[in-house]
Order: sequence, then C-alpha cells, then structure tokens
Amino acid sequence: MSVPRWRAWHVVVGGCAVLATPSVVLPGSTIAVVCYLAGLCLIGGYLVAAARSLPPGRRRAWLPLIVMVALGATGPAVFQLAGLPGAPAAALNDVALLLWLGVYPPAALAVHRMLAGRALPRPVRRAIVKDVLVVTAAALMFAWYLLIRPALPGVVDGDRWGVIAVFCYPLGDVVLLALAVTVLLIPGRRTVPEHLIVAGFGLSLLVDVANTLLPVSATDANVWYMPTYLVINALLTAATVHPDRDAAIRPVSRSEPAPGMRGWRMALLGAALCGVGLSTIVLPHRGWERGPAAACMTVMIVVILSRLRRAVADLEDAERTLRHQATHDQLTGLANRSRLLTDMRDAVHDAPTLFFVDLDGFKAVNDTHGHHCGDVVLQTVAARLTRIVRSTDTVARLGGDEFVVVCTALDTAATASLSQRIESVLAEPIDVGDCTVAIGASIGVLTLPATVTMTEQQTDNLISELLSTADAAMYEAKRAGGGTRTVEHTPLFSVIR
Repeated sequence: MSVPRWRAWHVVVGGCAVLATPSVVLPGSTIAVVCYLAGLCLIGGYLVAAARSLPPGRRRAWLPLIVMVALGATGPAVFQLAGLPGAPAAALNDVALLLWLGVYPPAALAVHRMLAGRALPRPVRRAIVKDVLVVTAAALMFAWYLLIRPALPGVVDGDRWGVIAVFCYPLGDVVLLALAVTVLLIPGRRTVPEHLIVAGFGLSLLVDVANTLLPVSATDANVWYMPTYLVINALLTAATVHPDRDAAIRPVSRSEPAPGMRGWRMALLGAALCGVGLSTIVLPHRGWERGPAAACMTVMIVVILSRLRRAVADLEDAERTLRHQATHDQLTGLANRSRLLTDMRDAVHDAPTLFFVDLDGFKAVNDTHGHHCGDVVLQTVAARLTRIVRSTDTVARLGGDEFVVVCTALDTAATASLSQRIESVLAEPIDVGDCTVAIGASIGVLTLPATVTMTEQQTDNLISELLSTADAAMYEAKRAGGGTRTVEHTPLFSVIR
C-alpha cells in the first residue's frame, strides 16, 4: 500500500462508500457486483497492510479486530457467490452463516484487549463492567421479546441453522451493543479509532435489528443490507490503519477522573431501568412469560444499587480525604497549623504544655544533600516525635523545620523528661539513603496554668500568645547553642475582659 497512513483511513471509508453506491442505484447489475467485490478487495488490502504494519507489541491488541473484519467481509462475499447460477447455494449459505457468526468472539476479544491496554484501576474496571451489565440485561430482554420469541414460530422444524440464526444474531447484536458501550465508557480522551469502532458496531446493530423487524426480500438485501455492511467493515478497517491506533490502547493517565454516577452514564442506567420496568407493564404476557423481564429487572436493580453504594462510598472517601488534607501536613502527615489551633482550643483549660521545636543543622542538610534528603529528615522527625508522645497529645508541623508538641496534665518532672527525650531522639543519626546525617533541636517549653472560662476571642488571643512565647523561648535556646529553654507564661495582655 503506497497511500500514507494518515490518509489511508479516509481512502478505505470513502472508497467503500462510493463503491457501495451502485448496489443502491443499480441493484443486481454487473456493475454493482463488480463494485461490491472491488470494495471487498479494498478492505482486504488494507487489512493486510494493517497487519503487516503492526509492531510486535501492538499485534496482540489489533489482530482480533482484523480477524473480525476479515470474517465479516468474507461472509457477504460467500453469500453473493451462493446466488450465482449452478453454485451450491445451501452449502455456501451455511458457510456464510458461520462466517457471520464468527465475527462476535474476535470482536469481544478486541475490545477486551483494548480495555486491558488502557491499564485502568480495578475500581474503574468494575464500574464499567457494572454499567455494561445493566445495559446488557435490558438489551437481552428486548432481544427476547422483540426479536427472538416472535421469530420462533416461523422456524421450520428440523432447520437447525434457522434456530441458530434466530438465537445467535440477536444475541450477537447484544454483544455488539455491550462492546460499543464499553468503548464509550473508557475514561480519557476519545480517539478516532474508538469513534470508528463504535460507529461500526452501532451501524451493524441498527442494520441487524432492521433486517429482523422489517420484511426484507433477497433483492432488498442486495440494495441496502449488503452495501451497508461494506461500509461497516470499512469503518472497522479504518480503525486498524488510523494513525492514532496506538493511542486507543495506551494506558489512561492517572489524572483522569474515575467514572462516577453522573452525566450521561446516569441517564444510560436510568433509561435502561425505566425501559425494562415499563415493558413489564406494557407487554401483554402473563405468568412465566414475564420471567425474562423479571430476571432482567432483578439483575439491573442489584447492579445499580451496587453502583450507588460504591458512588456513596467514593464520595465519603473523597470528603474524608479533603478533611484530612485541610487539617494535616501533606509531607509528614502531622497536624497543620489549623488543626493545632483547634486542638489547643480544647487543651487550654487542661493546663497544656507546649514544646516548640526547631531543628538545628537542617539547612545544611538541604544545601549539602538536596531537598529530597531534607524531606526524609522531616518525615523521620515527625515519626520520632509521634512515637514518644501519647495518642492524646498533638504533634504539629508549622512549616519548614518547626514543630509543636502539645501535651496536657504534665507535671514539672514529666515535662523535663519529655524535653530530654525529644532532644535525645532527634539527635540520633538519620539514614537518608546514600548517607547518614545528624541534626539537633532547639526547644522552647511553656506550661500554661489552669485558666478560667474565656470567650472564643479570648481563647484565640491566649493561644497566639502561648505560641509567640514558646517561639521566643526556642530562639533563646538556639542562640545559646541548642537544647531546651523553659519559660513561664507572662500574659502580654489581659484575657479577662
């Protein structure tokens, strides 16, 4: 094939559409047959070109679709040969039927491998499967009541192929619908090959349903049924030669949102559920004949409730994550300033003790080993501080290398002991990967005596005063070369108005 790949998909779709026109304008003519066969040859040539141009790592994903189109294009050709004078019509029609039925397994395999290539997280895959299951249940019910059951009385006894066709074609159409919905539900940017595949599956579905519901003669089939399938196979062939075919099986970005119960997905599930529900009322069947509708309704309700439960759980997880991010430091997981102020409002009436900790030598770690090592030091310090205090105490990071520990109900001896433990654990060497670093700590300690009841504004003023005093004590310790500096609380202003 000498046509560049960026134009190949235009050529195959446009060429087959043009070659299908004589079958509509001049049905049954030699020109129509020749043009139809030329269209099949065009599709076959591009399928071969697509298969040969696939790199080894992409063949597994696209070969099933190529096989599907090859079977789908060969079936009509055999069907046309069955109409030639002297041809074994019965045998050729059986072969054509088998070829047509053979398109569904490779189609399902192609979409499965496309979905696998997108490397979606398990919750996203489960959501897609559940949504497709709802649509499939509704489609199965309509296929039974509208396509399969009405056609059963017309099947001649002993005509095994007739029975197979009555069941397999509608069920195959349900498969195509499920596959098209699966492709549409894949998150991320929709590629042109995906649009071509959905268009091919959707058009095939419409043609099959119309062919089943409408009285179509063999002549009518040659006028519109066969040419339409030429275009359908051209659309699917174009997907295999499109320049963006690799993007259709490329892993989805992790930044893409997971499919939630919103937008057209909600409309899709609601329409399927309402359609099945209304059909149980409108259809005149009684007794066991309502069984398929009842079974489909049960499956759909269970799946939709499962989706809603998952959606509610995801919403709760998102809210929990947002609340945690709003009150905790992202690097260390400690409480941030907002959470510290909240905890101190509860602790001011229980004689809290503040330990204002600033790391000594941290800047040298950043300058010498890089900020990544500095982050490791901060995380290690956070873990050590959390380990040596009680679960009821608060450890917060104010920013940079400043930490605050708030404890309640500590006497003088316990306060001194905890200060020594903080100095001791922070002085231990820290492994930052390729080397070991050592830091120290300057600590300002302040204990607030028991207070009387205060207003909210007075409490906030007191907290700000405590932090400022402890901060000043820490800087005194740092100027003295590190260690601990303990101060008493001296009100800067009256907290009782």
